[in-house]
Amino acid sequence: MDAIGTMFDYLLEKISAAKMVKDPFTHVEIANFLTKEHFEAIVHDRQICLDSCSETEGLLDSLTERGYQIIPFPGCVTSKRQYLDWFRGASEKSVHAATEGFGLVCRLVRCDSLILRELDDFFVSDRLKELLVEKFGIHEEVQVDSGIQKYLHGYEISPHPDIRRKAVTWMLNLNPGDGSEGMDFHTHYMTFKDQWGFVGEFWRYNQDVERCWLPWDWCTTVKQQTRNNSIVLFRPADDTLHAVKASYDHLKIQRTQAYGNLWYRPAGLKSVEFAAFDLKNAHRADVRSADWRSVLKRAVYRRLESSPLSRLGNYQGSRRRRTGG
Repeated sequence: MDAIGTMFDYLLEKISAAKMVKDPFTHVEIANFLTKEHFEAIVHDRQICLDSCSETEGLLDSLTERGYQIIPFPGCVTSKRQYLDWFRGASEKSVHAATEGFGLVCRLVRCDSLILRELDDFFVSDRLKELLVEKFGIHEEVQVDSGIQKYLHGYEISPHPDIRRKAVTWMLNLNPGDGSEGMDFHTHYMTFKDQWGFVGEFWRYNQDVERCWLPWDWCTTVKQQTRNNSIVLFRPADDTLHAVKASYDHLKIQRTQAYGNLWYRPAGLKSVEFAAFDLKNAHRADVRSADWRSVLKRAVYRRLESSPLSRLGNYQGSRRRRTGG
């Protein structure tokens, strides 16, 4: 689908000219992505800049009235009642074992103004898809999914590199109101802590195993995308760790992004959750013994025999051949 107009053609040139940044992983980051005129018009649009609400239930009603719809999204629920119960403290449930939050994401499904319609159309256009396919070196067929989204308090996704079906991810900050850059809801871009770097190597050498979410304390934040009107684009890989934990008052403004992905076709992959990597903790009782190194080594081998982790041996062997170790 091509954009109806040409209002945002200049964004193609900006993306095409942008250089890849290597730290903490390969990505493109563009500040002042939209012109000042366009950005101001968007963040002051009545569908982006909502009236302040006195309670969360009223905010949810306002979002519906302004054209938003709750959508299934990682780290989130789709039930207003479930979310409100969590928000009011009636539920301590989290959405994932590695998180504490209980998120809700709403996508704008009805754009009332020309500028929002054209921005929405730009991000699903064939021209953008073709540019991203070329820029990120994608050789397989991909499909586009994109939209303007609001993320309410509690939204959380722990460190993860994105699943293998994602070919490209982008996030453009469109936060309304003042002071958004100082709020606690921005994306973290991260690296593995040294002791957990083997997880990325495991993913690298086991392409038929899906990547998973990880505990926050396994990774280190290198930077956050706090600047409004900034966009980050990257091709998910085994090291593209990023995370979000939104803790803020969403009654006045809401974390807002133009968010999207290029998707590969689905592929059947094996699942390995983060607990399978925490071998030392899983065998803490055995480790207390005098000969803890030998006990741990045997425990690891036993666990690997029945797990896709067994293929780490292929990596270790190739590493020994490369290093002579």
